[in-house]
Amino acid sequence: MSLASNPVMSLASNPPNYDPIARLQNEFKNKSQFIVEDVIPCLEQILFPYLSKEARILDLGCGCGDLVQQLHLKGYQMTGLDASEGLLRYARTNAPESEFIFGDIRNLELPSSFNAIVSMDLLLFILNNEDLTTVFRNAYAALQDNGLFVFTITLVELMYKLAQERYFNHIYVNDECAFLELFYYKPEERMWEIKVTGFELVDKTWKRSDTTWLRKDHLLSDVQSALENVGFTEISHFELGEGTGSACFVCRK
Repeated sequence: MSLASNPVMSLASNPPNYDPIARLQNEFKNKSQFIVEDVIPCLEQILFPYLSKEARILDLGCGCGDLVQQLHLKGYQMTGLDASEGLLRYARTNAPESEFIFGDIRNLELPSSFNAIVSMDLLLFILNNEDLTTVFRNAYAALQDNGLFVFTITLVELMYKLAQERYFNHIYVNDECAFLELFYYKPEERMWEIKVTGFELVDKTWKRSDTTWLRKDHLLSDVQSALENVGFTEISHFELGEGTGSACFVCRK
């Protein structure tokens, strides 16, 4: 049975809403460049040597499918999962030979059929330890025995300098689109409020979209404890880019 035919449970409350800016996420290919120049070389060191050439890989939070397509070109059998139908419409175009699932991993049970699971930046938007443990438990269940789970997450221990800034922004612009992210840090909650505004040219008229995301910085001890509690072993991590606050974890079922 196709994974895509599995029933999707109701989504957990407050998942980040990418639908208003799905086109903008797809337009700005600097993210694709980051995947080619940074993510793939990293996976070549920590993941690919432990997989067969036709291994099955699940990408959690696949977005517009850029990583799915790059891994497909490497010869892997790819499935992408995302909670934004808007992003998945682009993913199905960008990676037409791969399979995609609409759903939230917190509420979705998948068969134990994957040799590896990767997740780049999805866990930034998991806001509490209960949900984090649920994501880890469901990822563990979806892996075959001895399967590998590789993911990125922001850690409090790595965020000191960035958090001190409290406020910063990212701006992306081309001839038909503009995309602005305003970050504001709430230290008492270890939470970032991200206000996102997009402009896109539609039939010679500029259309504006607004949405707000919340991002959590997690404690290293909480992440490690949650992984161990659901059964992962051989847990290791390293800083992914100096000053970014992001860590890459690798663990085994």
